[in-house]
Amino acid sequence: MNQETLDRMIGVAPPSTVDIERVIHRTRKRRRTRRAVTTGTTAAAAVVAVVLGVNLGGGGPHTRQVTLPPTATLPPTATLPPTAAAEPEASPPGPAVETATAGPAVETGTAAGRQRTLNRVRVALEAATAEHAAGTRWVYMPDVPGEKRTPDGHPVMSINRDPIAFEGRSGIVRGGRKGGFYLSLRAAGCDDAARGCSPLYDCDGGVPECETTRTAAGLEMVRWVDKPGRGWVFYGVDVRLRDGKNALRLQAVNTFGGDGTLPVAPAPVLTRAQLDVIATTIAETFTG
Repeated sequence: MNQETLDRMIGVAPPSTVDIERVIHRTRKRRRTRRAVTTGTTAAAAVVAVVLGVNLGGGGPHTRQVTLPPTATLPPTATLPPTAAAEPEASPPGPAVETATAGPAVETGTAAGRQRTLNRVRVALEAATAEHAAGTRWVYMPDVPGEKRTPDGHPVMSINRDPIAFEGRSGIVRGGRKGGFYLSLRAAGCDDAARGCSPLYDCDGGVPECETTRTAAGLEMVRWVDKPGRGWVFYGVDVRLRDGKNALRLQAVNTFGGDGTLPVAPAPVLTRAQLDVIATTIAETFTG
């Protein structure tokens, strides 16, 4: 997928509102964040999320909503093809041929650049999922009890501003099963004292399955399976982008809702192999 194709698919993103939420993955995320410290006092991070597509009604204690100008040609209720009854499992990323066309960079310096990056991530995610897990549908996934249901059709996308990261969450349905899905594109190189970071997942023996490897294009990849108990099963994958400074994380879980939700299926909707190839496809879209 080249730059021209992406820009043509993106258009402008749908009108949306900001709803900040703290997606807590208490048992599945080991993220070490380093931030610049200019004084001896620790300042609380201000998080502002710019939400595209479907927006959740709930949020954390610091939630505030800001109306954005219309930005998309895709209707919020657009849906992917009907759920497939059975789909062969995708194979892990196979041999790839590098193209001469450079993909877009991750833009963090301006509001317009961050919006472009968020749009590109969403389009790349939806296209890769449709290609490698045909029949998967994006559906509203509740976060807090009693919140208003929002339309299906797209993952909820947002921008975290301190540190800068591009986030996504959604319920997914396929083959008669449902589950949760999470995305994060963030800084992974921790040599910049002015920007927070989250290194690639550390295979420290804390999960039953964890492997550090490389994609066919040579990008560093960490893939893991976490089973923290109570029937929870979490698939995760990190892929470092070409510039070495940013990384993409995808997680598929067998829960449907906020933190602590009990499993709704024996395993996540996306298979281990499908999650890997979707992450690889998205990561190779960007130069870094």
